[in-house]
Amino acid sequence: MSTKRFTLFVLVVGLLLGVFSVAQAQDATPAIAPTACEQPGTLTMWVWDENWAEIIGAAIEEWKTDYCPGAEVDLQVQPWAQYWDLLRTNAAGGDLPDVFNMSQDRFFFYASNNALLDLQPYLDAAGVDTSLWGTGMIDPYRWGDESDLYATPVNWDTIAIYYNQDLFDAAGVEYPTSEWTWDEFADAAYALTNPDADVYGAAVYSEYQAGYPNWIAATGIPPIVGAGRTQCTLRERSSLDALNFLQGLYADGVMPSVSIMGGASADDAFNFWLSGRVAMVAGGSWKLPDALEQATFNWDVVQLPRNPETGRTRSILHSVGYVAAANSDQPDLAANLVLFLSSDEGQRYFAEAGGVAPANPGLQDEWIAAFGDTDVNIQAFVDAIQDSQGVTVFDEIWDAINSELVINIFDLNMSVDEATQQACDFIDEQLAAMAAQ
Repeated sequence: MSTKRFTLFVLVVGLLLGVFSVAQAQDATPAIAPTACEQPGTLTMWVWDENWAEIIGAAIEEWKTDYCPGAEVDLQVQPWAQYWDLLRTNAAGGDLPDVFNMSQDRFFFYASNNALLDLQPYLDAAGVDTSLWGTGMIDPYRWGDESDLYATPVNWDTIAIYYNQDLFDAAGVEYPTSEWTWDEFADAAYALTNPDADVYGAAVYSEYQAGYPNWIAATGIPPIVGAGRTQCTLRERSSLDALNFLQGLYADGVMPSVSIMGGASADDAFNFWLSGRVAMVAGGSWKLPDALEQATFNWDVVQLPRNPETGRTRSILHSVGYVAAANSDQPDLAANLVLFLSSDEGQRYFAEAGGVAPANPGLQDEWIAAFGDTDVNIQAFVDAIQDSQGVTVFDEIWDAINSELVINIFDLNMSVDEATQQACDFIDEQLAAMAAQ
């Protein structure tokens, strides 16, 4: 996923949150309540985004004032282009910052090298029910025999179907609902395809988060790589079935090729939808500002269709996390700061800034309200959180999976069987190399 996905979108509509009463919100029972630190000290924290640093910095000031007087935090911005190289270097030297931001696709390296502090005891002591975050946000951050949680989520983004209502109306097709199935999706895609007008019914395969893995996840297995990061899952029968379902639509001319769309990325597919060339596209919640500002037709969003066997709609969800270094000189203080930043009070700074969807479940209504007065079903992205699939692929295979597999199946017309075998051969090599480290 692109780094701009993690960048705070400074939306004008975000300013609308000023009309909400913070006092009223604080009267509600918090989902995650902060606790006072036992002893102040000095911590170092790294983030990769300047906008995030400003918001997190404001939250830290509240933590210092209300929950840990006398504490100090050296908050540093390490630009994305250098962030991960610097972290790896510091991890090798045992000199990680006390607290830092983590991405689900990078977590495996740090967890497997025992570089992260186990946050589960602190969460238990604070009485935090981690299930309130939903599976996709936190499962990729679990580690060890007891599946302890090593990160708390900062934000989330999920996937839904953006659809062109004008094209639905012109074809006489009913709008989809949250209960629609793969078969109903396919029927709509065929009905919406209009070769004379050069319009396709759907484009839902592009890249990892917004594409075909959502369909695999709906079958009940983690797509691409298993939850334990030990095996490729693309050769599993349900993965093959999902990919064959999508390739069948492509082969029948219902979905455009990568070449026709102009690229294999989710941005390419979304721009194709904005141009009016395709009726339905799988897109992320981070695309809402673009759709609201740029779409020249009537549109809405709906949850991904349900697998006919499992009855599940499962979005790929990515969440940035807060983690602490295992060798921090002040682990208790670092954990206390992480818990504050994940609490209702700490997360409210993100909610009030607009744009980024805060992980805290008590703040989703405020995130929706940040988009202003619109009839768009933004709730569909929130509804996708609970039964979601977190990111299990890792950085070493990300680019290859995002482009090569998609191009092979949806442009070069390679069979699903051959394409997945080729992909799994590569993935298994990477897994073996990582296991040998």
